[in-house]
Amino acid sequence: MLYLTILLGGVFFAGLAMTIGEGLWNNTVLLLCVILAGLFAILGGIPLGLYIIDQADAADEYAWHCIFAGVWGVFALSITLMRVLFEKASQTRVKFVPPLEKIAGPLMALFVAVMFASFVAYTMERIPANAGQWPVAEAADWQRTTFTYARAPFHNVVKRFAEAEGVQSDFFPKSR
Repeated sequence: MLYLTILLGGVFFAGLAMTIGEGLWNNTVLLLCVILAGLFAILGGIPLGLYIIDQADAADEYAWHCIFAGVWGVFALSITLMRVLFEKASQTRVKFVPPLEKIAGPLMALFVAVMFASFVAYTMERIPANAGQWPVAEAADWQRTTFTYARAPFHNVVKRFAEAEGVQSDFFPKSR
């Protein structure tokens, strides 16, 4: 779990480093894309992973691989398509006053990095860790706490969406 916690920190740092100079408009669009692509990935990737399991006659110990690949495949495809569509639809950039751009651009980059790292933590905890592949019980308390707090923003988005749409509560298991 130590390496996963370090990986999660690296994902957060990389997300922040890649978006810090993009500006308020691009980061706002990217935040919307990350949230929507994450929802599409969870709601579409799990059934896709189950379909892959059925088609490949995968053994039970490999089931989580298929679901993980389905979730991340749907995420990658949907975020790519949304970015291309948003770039085509929004060719005129909104110009903000320079002080707002200077402060809000990096702040929005922080939000993008938090949501992306949260999606990573959510998928790592919900799929391989719940499948018993990673020894969560043997992890130190600070590592479990890190994952709990890291996945919380995206978990709340998924939970609120599921409640609003009336999705079965057993589809989204309760947190530990």
